[in-house]
Amino acid sequence: MKTQIPRHNNIGEKIREKRKELRMTLGELANGICSVGKLSNIENGHTPVSTIDLKKFSDKLETPISYFSDPFISDKIQDLDYQKQKIKDLIYFKQWDIVVIELEAFKRKIDSYQITSREIDYDFLSGIYYLETNQLYLSEKFLTHVMELKETNNYSLRLKLKAYNAAANLFFTQKKITKSIQMLEKALELSRESPTITKEERDNIYFNLSILNLCAGAYFKALQSVNNVSHYLIDNHETEYIQILIRLLENSPLSDVRKDLLKLREKLQQKKDKEGIIRGWALTLYTSMTYYPSSDLFDTLKQQFWEDMGVISQMDEYKETALPLFQLALFVSITNNYNLYFSQDLVNKTKELLLNTAHKLNTARNYYLEGKFHTEYLSSKDTALNLFQQALDALDNEYNGLLKADILFEISKLKSIKNDAMLALELYHGHFKNQFLFTHFDELILPTFKY
Repeated sequence: MKTQIPRHNNIGEKIREKRKELRMTLGELANGICSVGKLSNIENGHTPVSTIDLKKFSDKLETPISYFSDPFISDKIQDLDYQKQKIKDLIYFKQWDIVVIELEAFKRKIDSYQITSREIDYDFLSGIYYLETNQLYLSEKFLTHVMELKETNNYSLRLKLKAYNAAANLFFTQKKITKSIQMLEKALELSRESPTITKEERDNIYFNLSILNLCAGAYFKALQSVNNVSHYLIDNHETEYIQILIRLLENSPLSDVRKDLLKLREKLQQKKDKEGIIRGWALTLYTSMTYYPSSDLFDTLKQQFWEDMGVISQMDEYKETALPLFQLALFVSITNNYNLYFSQDLVNKTKELLLNTAHKLNTARNYYLEGKFHTEYLSSKDTALNLFQQALDALDNEYNGLLKADILFEISKLKSIKNDAMLALELYHGHFKNQFLFTHFDELILPTFKY
């Protein structure tokens, strides 16, 4: 029996409020339940709603029926919204111990309030927390929960797309570029269900695709992707940076690239965009020291570099980012036989910053570069061997990246190992020599994923 709920209550008003919150049209909500005209009359309080239809509306709105009968439901939802924003802020500021506590409290409140529609928020935030703390198995588990959710309202769709972007970043950190690209292409297809509602998420998808295609060497696709960004939330300086990076990798005239890099770096300095300044300096160092090592240009830039990095390296949140930049400068300086004293200053600075990091890859890379410094400048074979061995010991046992291959290559050279395997290693090393920006410093050169 269809029970009619009286007209005089505010159920219709709450249906309209929830529908608009989820950015659904009258037609989208009414579809499969009743006519658009009937729904309009229900929302305006002119027509009562049956319990059966109300259950259908609540399911489609991902909102428990209690929302329409519980007099305190608005306060409960407001409380959950506050908790969600608080967790986002804590993640941004990397307050991990507090994030864990707040996530547990968030889940308890969702269960207590019986508002199951907010479980998607808990899963998403948990996925982001585990991603940011490098607990990738757990991150994938929670993000998959979000991506596989069957509800198709606009709120869940947008959160699904955010989860796709985050999961693409997860696989990218594992160097699974093809899988990341496939994931984002699927997300792009999904976003077409509501293109006007998902503008921000689509921008993030295109931005992330430009990074992935750039790393895959598909420069034309990378350019297409970055040109599709509409800048709803993404700063145009970030897309400009990617465009310059594409031009650099496509071997555009380096004098033009260098000029544009300097202009962009000045803009970022005016905005006090420290992460952007770090990336801008990375490419400026690379182009200047690689292609103009003996010019007056870098002597001029050197003073500004020390000033900028002196400020940034003192900030706790950027110390681990500043260290790879000094390492990059040292790598290029050694490779191009730049000034001994400049290289020595960089060695001293990286050793100083290394005291403030527990990052194993950065630690291993620092020992490796210091070993290279002793090999190239000081001809100190025993010291270099010891440093390369320390670099090897600093890596995780399961790490099998290119840095490990480079360390073993240097050890083999110093031990004068001559065999077919060594010859093969030399050939591979020669092919990868010009790709060190991405093989060793991708976390420094590339912008962070958006989600």
